[in-house]
Amino acid sequence: MANRTNSSDYYWSFEYYLDYLDPLPVDERKLKANKHSIAIAFWVSLAAFVMFLFLILLYMSRSGSTPVK
Repeated sequence: MANRTNSSDYYWSFEYYLDYLDPLPVDERKLKANKHSIAIAFWVSLAAFVMFLFLILLYMSRSGSTPVK
């Protein structure tokens, strides 16, 4: 959709992008995975990853060289 003003130097138009369209409806009864199980799996894996990083840092802090007397 374009519009011209009285001046021939000025031209403006509208642009439509896919972001402005509504997403297609999804029937959740036809999904193979429950919608809550995906979120639960994400948070459990995130917690396991954080625990793994904590254990690595704990191991690194304890495996440092100790001063010899």
